[in-house]
Amino acid sequence: MPQKWSTCGKRAANRLRLPDDFLCPLLGAFLELGNTDKHSVMVDRHRARFILSRVRVIATLFAVLTPLWIPLDILMFPRAVWQLLALGRLVVGIALAALAVWSRHPASLKRAYAALATLFFLPLLFFLFAQVILRGAPAKSVDATEVYAFLPFVLAGGLSIFPLTVLELTGLALPLLAVASLPVIEKPVFLTPAFNAVGALWLLVLVTGVCGLSAVSQLQVLLTLLAQSTHDPVTGALNRGSGTELMEWQLMMARRHGYPLSLVFMDLDDFKSINDTVGHARGDRLLAETARAWRKALRNGDAILRWGGEEFIVLLPHASCAQAEDLVRRRLPTLARPDGTPLTYSIGIAEYSADDLTHWESLVALADQRMYEAKASGKARIVACGQQAMSHAPTPTPAAQSNSLAPK
Repeated sequence: MPQKWSTCGKRAANRLRLPDDFLCPLLGAFLELGNTDKHSVMVDRHRARFILSRVRVIATLFAVLTPLWIPLDILMFPRAVWQLLALGRLVVGIALAALAVWSRHPASLKRAYAALATLFFLPLLFFLFAQVILRGAPAKSVDATEVYAFLPFVLAGGLSIFPLTVLELTGLALPLLAVASLPVIEKPVFLTPAFNAVGALWLLVLVTGVCGLSAVSQLQVLLTLLAQSTHDPVTGALNRGSGTELMEWQLMMARRHGYPLSLVFMDLDDFKSINDTVGHARGDRLLAETARAWRKALRNGDAILRWGGEEFIVLLPHASCAQAEDLVRRRLPTLARPDGTPLTYSIGIAEYSADDLTHWESLVALADQRMYEAKASGKARIVACGQQAMSHAPTPTPAAQSNSLAPK
């Protein structure tokens, strides 16, 4: 959790005489569930896919079911009424079918928002349209108009199948409740004394609240599962699987929008000797300390992942090779080995545009090669862009080109 929220939580806990670790997790959970500001790129991408996949299913289902109600309208309403209702149903059905197709495109949170809003507002528009058409229109039974009164309840129930933040939920629920409150303000069209307008609205508020709680709970479960499946359990950094997915996406976005993307490949020098002398448990703690220190040192939007063993990769979007090298030098964490000597790193840096690379695998391979050049030239060094790439076994590079990282 960011330090500023931890401090805020501790101050609140002190005022309320609560343990320090009581409010901090609660505050962090509230921020994650309240809006998307604290969500990572990985969370946004997975949630967008999740939302769009469910939009496709629901849109396809209602694209088929909505026109299928036309024969029932024919049985219950006069010709002039059912023809207009049938036209509205066909238009909504076609629009929902188009939405199902459109939501198959590459996932993004903006696309997910647009698809979700369309999925909810199309039925609401049809609800208003039906209210106008049925105002004063004769029906063959009271139940014929009451059926349309249940549409807001169907939409409220639909909220429960999407992982939504409190802010997103509010943005969908308020228009729904506003439209459903019209029968309370004006003469009821769909409602009868047996289906009281005020009582129906109150029931809709309760249903929306319960379904909204389910939506937020789904988000909490999704965040928990993503954290467990995408992060390394030892260091808390992204694991290799989620890291490769992030690299692929970051490189695609960098090429599409024309901004630099640097990759820093680092290896802890002589780490094997730590495991051999003080044990793997102490070595794991040092790895966790290293990842935690780098996370604090990086900018918002940067990411660190554990590539394997004592190797880490840092992704620096919007940073040229020179900027990445400068950032690494300025923010290099100062940690100590178990024997008290400084912990040093061998680091290789690559940038896709400066190095003319088009695939993330090539970016990793080049940064890895430069890391080995730094290690071969004496360790505790950086090898950045502009070095001669080698296609076989690495050979030492001149010290003038691989500047030492060892503390002065």
